Amino acid sequence: MFNLIDYEIEDIKFGQVEEGIKILKLPELIEEEKNIIDPIVAPTSGLRIQILDIKIPDEKEKYVLTKKKLFLFLRMFKAISQKFKEMKNNKNLKILIFTDDRPTKDLLLQYCSEIFAYDGFEIYYQKDNPGESKISSPYGAASIALYENINLIIVLTASHNDLSWNGIKLYIDYPIPMSGDLFKDISKKALEVNEIQFKSNFTPILIEAEQKNNDYVINLLSKVIEVKSIKGKNIVIWPYLGKARGIVNLFKHYGANITVVEEELNPPNPLKYIQESKLQNIMTQVNSNIALLLDADRDRIVLYIKQNGEYFTYIPNEVYSAMHNILAKEFNKKIINVRTIPSDLRGDYSSFLNILTGVGYKHLGVIMYFLLGIKVDQSKIDTALLYFEDENKNLIKINNPTPLRHQLIKLMENKNLERESFLMVYWEESGGHTLNILDVSKNKETGDYDFSTEFTVIADKYPVPALVLITELICRGYVISESIDWSIKGINRTIPAIDEEKVRIMKNFEKNHNNKILIDEKEYDVQALSDNNNMIDIYQLKSNDSTLYFRPSGTGPEVRFYIFGKVETHLDEIKRVQNYVKQNYS
Repeated sequence: MFNLIDYEIEDIKFGQVEEGIKILKLPELIEEEKNIIDPIVAPTSGLRIQILDIKIPDEKEKYVLTKKKLFLFLRMFKAISQKFKEMKNNKNLKILIFTDDRPTKDLLLQYCSEIFAYDGFEIYYQKDNPGESKISSPYGAASIALYENINLIIVLTASHNDLSWNGIKLYIDYPIPMSGDLFKDISKKALEVNEIQFKSNFTPILIEAEQKNNDYVINLLSKVIEVKSIKGKNIVIWPYLGKARGIVNLFKHYGANITVVEEELNPPNPLKYIQESKLQNIMTQVNSNIALLLDADRDRIVLYIKQNGEYFTYIPNEVYSAMHNILAKEFNKKIINVRTIPSDLRGDYSSFLNILTGVGYKHLGVIMYFLLGIKVDQSKIDTALLYFEDENKNLIKINNPTPLRHQLIKLMENKNLERESFLMVYWEESGGHTLNILDVSKNKETGDYDFSTEFTVIADKYPVPALVLITELICRGYVISESIDWSIKGINRTIPAIDEEKVRIMKNFEKNHNNKILIDEKEYDVQALSDNNNMIDIYQLKSNDSTLYFRPSGTGPEVRFYIFGKVETHLDEIKRVQNYVKQNYS
């Protein structure tokens, strides 16, 4: 990995307490550092920090890990430990720590482990090379549900960000990203940390979380369709960073002949760019028609497909919409379609029920828990943006499970269904996808309906089952481009905006709620969509032939814009709307 970027580390002065125990006195935080740990706009998927400073002597990039940047991570590790110990009354102190393949992974893993070891935790790693614990972020999140005796997991990853970044994804008790009051409490504790102790003489307990996840996926997919056509097919996997060991082993289980492209790219984001010439050469050499491109933590995916001698790129919006349509129409699957609001609407018509949420799995996961009758922390509900679609396509806002369950029962009764296994799909346009099976049956004695699933509930990004399914469908001869409406095009773009600008734009635009606005002679109906604290999360602009959304990014200094519009005009239209919002509301 270190062939991409190397970095230097500033010296750190530790104090020695006793053999194997050291202490670090921390300097006071400046305002900028406080805002990184406790950001104005709460992150949607963990905390990400540009940990490496980039210096350019002699026109060659050089990276430096400063003490100040490293100390931000150490503060967060200590705060997480403190909060978890409070929550659990110092009992069952066990933590699983995973990383992706970033250059700073080993250092952060070591310091994180030493902090938790000093605080009395048993440290668990994925079986790996000595001193490593690599796993995909989705498999890391799911492990908190798959291992009943472990209730704290940290995944050190910055997903698709540049390799100078790293981050912390945190899971306590449930496989749903940390957000709401609990995350804020941890941030506040991190601000107050002034010294940290480390225990270096610990021995991690090694487990096979990767295989446990693959076994779960295999069992789940056996209840969806038979995975048979992948066998013997030549498939290329380009992980962009690392080796994607879990996914590669899963496809090998199904009998595929896998070629892994080991060239690593920065940023590790296939949605950003694709080296098409190199990829086509590799596919030709191994006689492959399918390539799977993955980001660093395996929750952003791109499919590169050869059809009739031509190559086509399919992004997540297109992949998932097509897959859902095929499963509904060709396999008679009744789909409960739970998607983030900016995600592709071209699969809505084939779904049994459409549910729309705010951006990020902290929203999507709440819907899963609602349907399955699992208690959800109130702060998660309060900060979630949750709507379902009624028969007239109106969006109905909800803050509890009852209206949603009643709507599903009503639709079942309209179709004379007393028992059904629904395919629940939870997904977002950037690449996250999770599926599970919801069994709903009417009790003939009481008339009540039971909602249940036989599968472990994973309420975070878990796109590997979808990757296998779409690959299986392609191997069976189904064509993505024939399964969605190409007269409509969906894309997203960004404008730069620091946190203060994000807040200004969202606040200033509020006056347009439930009004019409004119942008270059095109009229839009504006609707502000809000969470259950009535905080506006996203704006919708709807014309007679297009739908646009914009929202503040939870992962970077940007405002994100999305459009679903006419293929001939969508690019110009989204630019006009971006410019209008930037010029008039920032």
